[in-house]
Amino acid sequence: MSKLTTVRFLSHLLLVGTVAVSMPTNVDAQTTGGQFESRSSRGTFNAIPFKSQRPPSGLTTKVSGKRPPIQLKTSTQNSKREQNSFEAFKHSTPTQSNGSEKRSASDRTSSTTSSIGKSLASPMSPPMRQTSSMTKGSGNTARMASYVDLNNCTVSFIDDIKLPAQENGVIKSLNVKEGQYIPSGKTVGRIDDELYQRMLEQAELRYAIAKEAATDATAVLAAEKKYKVADIEARKTIRLAQNGSKSESDRMMAVYSKEIASLEHEKAQREKDKAYGEARLELARLNEVQSRIRRHTLKSEFDAYVVEIFKKPQEYVQSGDEVMRLARMDKLWVQGIVNIEDLNPNEVVDRPVTVTVNLARGQTAAFKGKITYVALERQSLKSYMVKAEIMNRPAGAHWLLQPLSSVQMRIHLDQSSSNKVYGSAAKPRGVTR
Repeated sequence: MSKLTTVRFLSHLLLVGTVAVSMPTNVDAQTTGGQFESRSSRGTFNAIPFKSQRPPSGLTTKVSGKRPPIQLKTSTQNSKREQNSFEAFKHSTPTQSNGSEKRSASDRTSSTTSSIGKSLASPMSPPMRQTSSMTKGSGNTARMASYVDLNNCTVSFIDDIKLPAQENGVIKSLNVKEGQYIPSGKTVGRIDDELYQRMLEQAELRYAIAKEAATDATAVLAAEKKYKVADIEARKTIRLAQNGSKSESDRMMAVYSKEIASLEHEKAQREKDKAYGEARLELARLNEVQSRIRRHTLKSEFDAYVVEIFKKPQEYVQSGDEVMRLARMDKLWVQGIVNIEDLNPNEVVDRPVTVTVNLARGQTAAFKGKITYVALERQSLKSYMVKAEIMNRPAGAHWLLQPLSSVQMRIHLDQSSSNKVYGSAAKPRGVTR
């Protein structure tokens, strides 16, 4: 048995004896280590842990029956004495033992910190992302592939309107059915415009009268000739008055007659200008009535199909009410989402595409087009939206490609664009400096 172990054991015995003398106690010891326990009617004291050692050979300790780990409970007045004994035991431990215990505590702290650090440093599951269109090249560079496929793309109309009523009234007629093709400019319906038809007749009559007055030059020509006659008479009278053949009063009468003829000519010209202005006013009123009548007419401004009809003949509508829905089928949008980690927006602008749609019985159909729109804002942190214009094809009385279809779009890339230097002086379309 080492000397250090013997010293510790004797210190333990001294501590137990001190407590036993001061008060009646029940002391239990275990050779495997534990705590002292002291019971007193005057109170209890918190347990003081210690590390027990096996006694040296030849020494015996009275051990009571089976009890829980040893605890020390004592009154408040004995706490100071026990604390001093424990402090003496602690200071009696050699320096080497203190260093060993400190290293053990340090090792435990390092182990705990290391385990926590490992748990914090464990990587999260990587997010799902679109399959990259790049292929690895030499070193850390990536070479652009010749194409990239976008799945689950959607088809939508480019020209899709809900034709509104522009005037209040009762729908007099609708000349189309759902699914019917309508060429541009064709009248598809009419709102009752009987009142404006009467107004149109009046406006046309007033304009005809005003136009005739504006183009009548008789009064102007008569006034012009009268002025010329007065001018000749005035010059003749002035000359005779200078020779003494005419009096001064005759000369003055001739001059005044010329001036009156000049004023009458100016008046006739102003009347003609006024008639011309009134003719323009009546023409404007006529155009207004004609415009109101056109607003009672329902027309398509582009080649379209009737998708749905919302109103029926003899129904009353107000300005802005939707009468029918028209859409263009020969040219459609195909919209897809591109991963920003695979392609930059400038690499897909104006690139040709091939769109494939699944048909019945395992058949497919392919369409050609070109990307004409790249969204100015991203759909998410790592993706943006593109649109391609696709020319549709008819299949009998219907069309192969339909809106809301789920299709696949392959973007054919320009591999040389991967080597372009970005941030050059080139500017986007529509930007002026």
